[in-house]
Amino acid sequence: MFDKSTTFFSSIQATTGNPLPEKYAIDGPESIEQALEAAAAATLAFAQTTAKQRAHFLSQIASEIEARSRSILSQYQKESGLPEGRANGELQRTLGQIQHFVALLEAGRYIQATIHKTDTGPDLRKMLYPIGPIVVFGASNFPLAFSTAGGDTISALAAGCPVLVKAHPYHIGTSNLVAEAIAAAVHSCSLHPGVFAHLADTGHGLGQKLVQDPRVKGVGFTGSYAGGKALCELAQKRTEPIPVFAEMGSTNPMVVLQEKLQDGGADLAQAIADSVLLGNGQFCTNPGLIFTLGAPTAAFLEKLKSVFATAKVGVMVHPNIAQAYQEKLNALKGKYSELQLIQNEPNGPALGQIHATSFQKHLALSEEVFGPFTLLVVHDTPEQLAQSISKMEGQLTATLLGTAKDHQKFPQMQQLLLQKVGRLLFEGVPTGVAVTTAMQHGGPYPASSDSRFTAVGSDAILRWLRPVCYQDAPQENLPQALQDHNPLNIERNCNNLWTKDPL
Repeated sequence: MFDKSTTFFSSIQATTGNPLPEKYAIDGPESIEQALEAAAAATLAFAQTTAKQRAHFLSQIASEIEARSRSILSQYQKESGLPEGRANGELQRTLGQIQHFVALLEAGRYIQATIHKTDTGPDLRKMLYPIGPIVVFGASNFPLAFSTAGGDTISALAAGCPVLVKAHPYHIGTSNLVAEAIAAAVHSCSLHPGVFAHLADTGHGLGQKLVQDPRVKGVGFTGSYAGGKALCELAQKRTEPIPVFAEMGSTNPMVVLQEKLQDGGADLAQAIADSVLLGNGQFCTNPGLIFTLGAPTAAFLEKLKSVFATAKVGVMVHPNIAQAYQEKLNALKGKYSELQLIQNEPNGPALGQIHATSFQKHLALSEEVFGPFTLLVVHDTPEQLAQSISKMEGQLTATLLGTAKDHQKFPQMQQLLLQKVGRLLFEGVPTGVAVTTAMQHGGPYPASSDSRFTAVGSDAILRWLRPVCYQDAPQENLPQALQDHNPLNIERNCNNLWTKDPL
């Protein structure tokens, strides 16, 4: 029930630019306060749920999403303009990462239960404990996998933290359907209703209010550098500063060494172009820089230029991205006369080419252009290439393509790149992030706000947990994970030995 002062808005159909018919309420001060108060009230009870209970909750979320999948996929395609294959692929990824955290909870080792018990000295027992309510910002380029039931939300719920989602206004319909699924799971699992909240507005006011509220204890964000930086600054100005785990984009350089460049030819160029154009260039792991050691072969260069001169991509997921993309390209063309740029139509794929000497004079060329664009930078010598790498800011990924001989001849390239990235590839392309225990999706600033953590994979849960140590605690005062007889039957580090055995 809405009062007369409630304001409503619509999302946009990406392919036409016209408003969709559904109306969604902008949350005002009263509903925001209710959500924050409910999250605070749910915090203690949710933290005390068992991993088994939370695993069941996550499984129920997946079931509720699957039950609504037809409606979700339909709305997703309207709001994003992305094709059915991409929509279904992202839905399956979303469901898959939920099951990934279900398995993590069932294994139990994620809490890092550690016991130091000897005949002398204190009895020390440590485990990870949820930090409290988390605000998650829905990402514009992944309406499912990095949004309402995306990795930030699911990892925080798995940790035992209530979540308040600030929906992205350009896919509010998709977000709303997914939120209904999560709310249904909360109800069916008899959890406190404050465990999850879904809030919406069309500007920045809601997000600022949530981050500044003292009841909020952490933030998850995937988006632009400007947005992530602003949230980090807000969080640090609080009376009690809180962590903001922001993934803020990257140019993900691909470095092609001499022999690989000579051998790769048209096939290599096609693979790189396909990666740049994947999803209309709207992946945070899109390779926006290609560094070559030596001049590209005719076959490589001709193929790369041919693909970009003729490629067609779909619409951007929302108008702001399309506008920012073309404005950035226009600014580059107007400012750097040395830059050669191929673009067959406005908002279409674009390929830039420049020599390393000019690139190193104008390091703004290394900044992300979010969309189907990449910049080819030609280097004459290993020293020149090393200098370009050294001047780069932090990145989510880098790809080092070379033959065995290349890697033996230029070992410094690997060491230089390791200082700059969270994930270093030696084959293939960086687009595509596997949800596995070994994945690292984060990198040195400004790729992410804290390079020690990942936004994808099992370790994403560690962002929402903090260590707590019990000293000389009676058995009845210990959580089950730390009790002598190990009632949860989980692996624990007991006097530096991982075991399930009781003490």
